Amino acid sequence: MQVVTQDGNGIRTTPCPECFLCAREGEVLYEGLRDHVAGVPGTWRMRRCANPECSLLWLDPKPVEADLLKAYAQYHTHGTAQAGTRMSALSKALNSACRLASRLGDQFTGLATQRRQLRKMFLGAERPGKLLEIGCGGGRLLNRMRKAGWEVEGTDFDPKAADRVAARYGIHVACGALADLRYAAESFNAVATSQVIEHVHDPQALLQECLRVLAPGGRLVVTTPNSRSQAHAMYGRSWRGLEPPRHMQIFSPGALARCARNAGFLDVRMQTLSAESAGIYRASEEIRMAENQGAPAASAASRIVGSWIRQHEEFVRARQRPDVGEDILMIALKPQGVSPGRQPAGN
Repeated sequence: MQVVTQDGNGIRTTPCPECFLCAREGEVLYEGLRDHVAGVPGTWRMRRCANPECSLLWLDPKPVEADLLKAYAQYHTHGTAQAGTRMSALSKALNSACRLASRLGDQFTGLATQRRQLRKMFLGAERPGKLLEIGCGGGRLLNRMRKAGWEVEGTDFDPKAADRVAARYGIHVACGALADLRYAAESFNAVATSQVIEHVHDPQALLQECLRVLAPGGRLVVTTPNSRSQAHAMYGRSWRGLEPPRHMQIFSPGALARCARNAGFLDVRMQTLSAESAGIYRASEEIRMAENQGAPAASAASRIVGSWIRQHEEFVRARQRPDVGEDILMIALKPQGVSPGRQPAGN
């Protein structure tokens, strides 16, 4: 395996020219991507699978797994502000007013229902049982679900995040990769992971481990950025969802469904969501401004108002084009009668 250190950031990388799902060499989609979120030095290349039914995006070269933490030194999980999200007091007030107006309109469009379901990771209608959240961050979902009667546990790679959840909510959070934590087989009724799988070095292995720890009939709920989203089509290399080098792969709905089936899940349900897309449009506009210094820039007010308008446009459009929402939602059920040692089918 060839390993090279990226100039200026100390992150070692290894070539990754092929789609891990299709085994096809990907076409170069973007060259010279920079980290506008946390300021990691260096530039990055992103490829796209040539199979139109897949359309997986991934970094080539990608960071070596042992060096991934270096990409998070200035990330929001460590308490620093993200680039492209700092707002003046006046902008914050305008954004709050737009959010309120949007919430009122959401009651008539169905977006409010989607947002409420997302708050509980689409588990609100399920009978309470034992829940594991992978990458629990600040612990808000765990706290909500515990109040709803669930027995909850969490994992996170960041020990600071784990300590904050324990201090604030009294919920234990284990630190480390899921496979390294060695949970007992079939020990959870539900596993939830929000905006995590795009950060994982081996997403196929993660889903296989989720299958192992789920009880038969258990439910896996995943959200992740959508490579086919309206915002990606609009902003291209400035799309906030790219986030190199932390997002090592970005799925299309078809690619994520295939990954889950390869892991052994049979009942896989897909849709896309718009409930959190306003911030993505605003941040993408700011990234585009940063990349095109000297070009005429939209005012802060127009960026804020425009982001909320585009969110509603996206939600309405998704009724005819279900794959254009900003985020993918995948709900996958573990088959009944699957033994803990079962090996999932290959690609």
